[in-house]
Amino acid sequence: MNITIAVFWITLLAIIGGCEHQPIDRTEGISEENKALVHRWIEEGFNRRNLVVVDELFAEQFSVNGQTIGRDGLKMSMRRHLMGFPDLYVTIDDILAEGSKVGIWYTVEGTHRGEFEGISATGKRVKWSGFDLLTVEHGKVLEARFLSDFYGLITQLGTKPENPEVAPR
Repeated sequence: MNITIAVFWITLLAIIGGCEHQPIDRTEGISEENKALVHRWIEEGFNRRNLVVVDELFAEQFSVNGQTIGRDGLKMSMRRHLMGFPDLYVTIDDILAEGSKVGIWYTVEGTHRGEFEGISATGKRVKWSGFDLLTVEHGKVLEARFLSDFYGLITQLGTKPENPEVAPR
């Protein structure tokens, strides 16, 4: 009986001792909240054309690729895309988050029915993809790095940019 009790306590202590060394990931909940925030921006801002969501989700001094454009600059860019492609739809293909960083790989589809980047409407249906890496702190997107296949988009519209390395997003 004493051996059974001793084996029980030794086993219990081994189990408890093994659990003590498991780190607790305190960023998992934050990462999920940040992913939901970015998902909301895409769904409401682009797919439902509700640009007011930018004021709710982005910091006043929001920056893109190291340049401060603010909320108004982001809304202007979004409007430009939505006017050029009134049926524009963004699909999030993949979304990853760790801590304050959220990355989305996306596909955009739309019909070129309005002027876009100086190109008159062509009526062409286009599809392009890109990746955004956003930094979220205290429930607001502070900065982003946008990488989009602008060259592929412009080529589908029947033209080529002068210098594809500096083409706008």
